[in-house]
Amino acid sequence: MTIGELLKEYRISQGKNQKEFTNNGLITSQSYYSKVEKNIHHITANSLIDLLHYNTIPLWEFFSRLHSTDDLRHQQIKDFNNMMSEAYYENNIDKVKNLKPLVNESNLSNKEKQEQLLLIDGWIEIMKDPSEKPNLKLRDKIKDKIFSIPNFNENKVTLFCNFMYFYDLESNKIIAKKIISQYIDSSNIKMQISLLAIIVNILAFSLSNNKENDTGYFLEKGERIKIKPELVFYKSAFYFFKNIILYHQTKNNKYYTKSNQIKDFLISIGMIQYGKILEDLLIKYK
Repeated sequence: MTIGELLKEYRISQGKNQKEFTNNGLITSQSYYSKVEKNIHHITANSLIDLLHYNTIPLWEFFSRLHSTDDLRHQQIKDFNNMMSEAYYENNIDKVKNLKPLVNESNLSNKEKQEQLLLIDGWIEIMKDPSEKPNLKLRDKIKDKIFSIPNFNENKVTLFCNFMYFYDLESNKIIAKKIISQYIDSSNIKMQISLLAIIVNILAFSLSNNKENDTGYFLEKGERIKIKPELVFYKSAFYFFKNIILYHQTKNNKYYTKSNQIKDFLISIGMIQYGKILEDLLIKYK
């Protein structure tokens, strides 16, 4: 991996263009820097250190990665997926759209770029206003991509979790039960996150379809996943929907109060946009 390639990977992972990354050209001119990324020009040691400091990239981390055998493309794909997910929870559709030029100028292969662009379009489709006409062709294309993966491996589970919105409730339940039965005892944190996210989606869809009385299986499985620091957000979301369902079933205000407290907690730790979505749901299901 060259210095230019690694600088470009860091820049894209931060969602910056070249002008922003070079402090508006104050560290090194944008035209010169663009040729550094293309390995046409070399960058001086002083300018490199200034770039790393300005963009809060630890020197030790940069130079250790420079000589490592890490797969650069794999890291870029991971960064893009993280940025898509972050933008979704911020309810920031423009942030998702702005990822397209970053994907196009990345070091990914053409096939990998097309896959990432398809996922970006999928996130944009999910975040559209309900009054907008759905893109059924795009939804079918993403569903075909998910089920072109032969087994319920980690990649397929994550894709399904992200795009459950494209399936009807009964199809979601059937697929979700297969995944949960396969991985409920997994100690893999990433898989536990996916399972909780799937369960939360099922509970949310069930509420919106007035089918909350048929959620016992998913409530029981959600309880089985033990709390860990990495799961705090997902367990909080699970208990929010569990208590809303219990409130609907019993009309006991203590459950509504618990959901309201969870909403306030998520807002207090910075999940402001998501907390507002939950606030709207509390009003809707009161």
